[in-house]
Amino acid sequence: MRSRKKLGLWSALPPYLGGKRRLAPMIFREIDRLVPRRLWPQLTFLDAFMGGASISLFAKAQAFGRVIGTDLALRSVTIGQALVANNRVKLNKADVLRVLQPSTRGPGPIESNMVPGVFTREQARVIDHALSIASHTEEVSKAALLRLLAMRIALLAHPYSQIRKGTIHRMASGEYESITESAVYHYVDGLRLATVPKLMALAEQINGGVFEGCGEVHQIDIVEALPSIAADVLYADPPYANAMSYEREYRTLDQILEGVTRPTSPFSAKGGTAQIDRLLERAAHVPVIVLSFGNADCSLDELEGKMLRLGRQTKAIAIRYAHLPAVASAAKMEANREFLVVGWDPDAPLLRDLSVDRAGIGNHAGGGDVDRAVPGVHVDPDPGGPERPAAEPLIVDGLQEGDASVPEEVAPNGRGLPVAELQPGVNRPDAILAEAGLDGDGEGRVVTSSAHGPTVP
Repeated sequence: MRSRKKLGLWSALPPYLGGKRRLAPMIFREIDRLVPRRLWPQLTFLDAFMGGASISLFAKAQAFGRVIGTDLALRSVTIGQALVANNRVKLNKADVLRVLQPSTRGPGPIESNMVPGVFTREQARVIDHALSIASHTEEVSKAALLRLLAMRIALLAHPYSQIRKGTIHRMASGEYESITESAVYHYVDGLRLATVPKLMALAEQINGGVFEGCGEVHQIDIVEALPSIAADVLYADPPYANAMSYEREYRTLDQILEGVTRPTSPFSAKGGTAQIDRLLERAAHVPVIVLSFGNADCSLDELEGKMLRLGRQTKAIAIRYAHLPAVASAAKMEANREFLVVGWDPDAPLLRDLSVDRAGIGNHAGGGDVDRAVPGVHVDPDPGGPERPAAEPLIVDGLQEGDASVPEEVAPNGRGLPVAELQPGVNRPDAILAEAGLDGDGEGRVVTSSAHGPTVP
């Protein structure tokens, strides 16, 4: 019988659109083929577009000597400060009770401006109080944990983690019949968020991502800062071109944390792939680069060509993923790919001095392996299994035995922006997953197109 045991690393993270927790084992497998894992404690790993911090946290769990996460958005920096840069500080019951205590200062900005359209009054008060306490907390890690708690509450209050004005106000008026059936349980669970048991359970989930390691987080423009950062491995997962921007999707969360909305990233614009050229040029000093990108605005050959033009040896992988059938045609679902391009400088001292068998890496000068589904593209048939044994087993925290392979589970929504990263333990290729209630097995509830009600795997 296969084990269903899960560790706590992934449960600490909020769902994040375009997150890569399902791709993490593949990404680090490819790094291991170039630089054996025994050397990782001596190396610096740079996560250039940290987003939901799954790759940064995974790198920390893999014992890289130094993990650097960067992002412009405070929502991402908050996650990183709470978990990646935090080795020991955790939330405790006293913190939860403080957050739930009635405020003596009157309504805060969330309660004043987002009730009843976005949150119930009780939810807004808890979010306001958590953020207020965080603003008066000198310890950076504890303050970040409190802000992360507020973020998780906000996400849990809404179906599919989409925080926006909608039908939540009908919960206060009792108009349950007018709410979509598949969304009702999210709102019902949300009514219980401002209670000690629910908030303690959420705090314990967050604490599961706090462990020893060397991590740091910076709120910077990585393209500008890259030349000044000494790193051995760079992972870059920039916003995808010609897709819905993170700034639009997370505008309410940005308002909650920063009081303003953020300008759209140039990477998200049509033709945003041109930004990748400058990114790679400024990363010329990094021996190993792993680049993730979608196929909405460019082909894998084009993406790989950007590495080749800089004199890198490359491996290019296309990963199949599925749209939710309700919002995408069969043809579009078949054509969608997540691209992973690995580029390395064979003359870099780090790689030149290694006697590593790279026969399985797939060196080529463009094109390479051919798969009938996507001509000129190597489509990884089993991203969970290495082509050669790893130097040491990877720590695949939170991925259960028996999980479906990545090509079936990395799924974007019908608008071009990947859905919130998949939670462990769900084996449905057409699933959209996001924050769900705290009572089930993990956070993953599934809503499928064939059955419009929720199911628990």
